[in-house]
Amino acid sequence: MEYFEKIYLDYKHQVYFFVKKFISNIEDVEDVVQEIFVHLWKHSSSLKNSQTLESIIFKTAQQEVSNFYRKNKMIFSFSDESLIKDEADSEKTDQEFKDEQLQKIQNLLEKVPERSKTFFYKNKLEKISYSQIAKENNISKTAVEKQVNKVIRHIKANLNLF
Repeated sequence: MEYFEKIYLDYKHQVYFFVKKFISNIEDVEDVVQEIFVHLWKHSSSLKNSQTLESIIFKTAQQEVSNFYRKNKMIFSFSDESLIKDEADSEKTDQEFKDEQLQKIQNLLEKVPERSKTFFYKNKLEKISYSQIAKENNISKTAVEKQVNKVIRHIKANLNLF
């Protein structure tokens, strides 16, 4: 239940605006979005793989929009043209989303102890190995690894709370 709730909160706006590109009536958009999440709820066991999650959500959205057109005896197809005209908007939205996520991560990193943050930056951004960081700081490789993993867990646990 919690996992599905997280999916809903993370994707409800993106799904809504995706559907809105293809359906003009707001009430119909809301109905289709509801159908999408009902379908995802019924098949929530297949949503456990986070690498395919987004593609499953938007494939479901495509199918539900097509179902809407079929039920209303309207002709519609997901052509490249309909997606191309909104490509600039999508890229802007994607970039804004990425910038927002990056800002959230930076805010979370401000709350991490300085030493852990330093190890994290050296390992993830400067690509310095745990062994090298450990040697520079006269501590064990395991201690460095634990500090970096602690920062990663902190970011993952708190990233979607904003």
